[in-house]
Amino acid sequence: MKRLSFTIPLLVLAAAITGCTHPMTITNMDNYHNKTIVALDERLTIGIRANAADLNGHRFIAAIGRDLLKYNAQGTAVLNDGSGKFDVIANISVVSKYRGSGWNYWAEFPGFLIWFPTWHGYNYGAMYDIDVTLNDAKTGKLINTIYLPVRLNVKHADISRTWTDGVSWFTLGIPSLVGGLPYMTYDETVTPLVEQEAGPILADYAAQQIALTLHYYKSAP
Repeated sequence: MKRLSFTIPLLVLAAAITGCTHPMTITNMDNYHNKTIVALDERLTIGIRANAADLNGHRFIAAIGRDLLKYNAQGTAVLNDGSGKFDVIANISVVSKYRGSGWNYWAEFPGFLIWFPTWHGYNYGAMYDIDVTLNDAKTGKLINTIYLPVRLNVKHADISRTWTDGVSWFTLGIPSLVGGLPYMTYDETVTPLVEQEAGPILADYAAQQIALTLHYYKSAP
């Protein structure tokens, strides 16, 4: 009987800890979905010069080049000078930043009392500043510049942080009271999840903006 009375709390604790998760969710992703496709009337070849701080940034810019095909444009990386074989040169820069939230402290304490991180998640921000400069490849003339500030509102929680919720029920909330302080910082494990979900949508969003700019440029009298 003593063994059974000891086992039941352990099972409850294990269930509490393992159940404290919230899938990664981007609440404002619809702001960056292209609702329509406006393709170029004339097929253009675009040479892309990429500027990013890491490999993921370069992959993102390469995805923009691929998505330009949807809009009747051929995006290809520029090797050396090589601008003569293109119609347009696009210099694309991507800067990414991520942040936590002071709100996460209250989500943890006293939020653990209602399993708040489980059904709501912690708040994070993913920010991407996309800068594009378009030049006529033949003359070097500036066509236009494009600045696309992307601000994503992210919710997420996994066991690496929410284990304190389950423990707090048996320790007067002390782990959540103390643990809430570091949880205000950004969780690096969220980054690949955000990039996997948001990357294709944002690449298409940027490609559409480039195509729209070139469409107006080509159709101007």
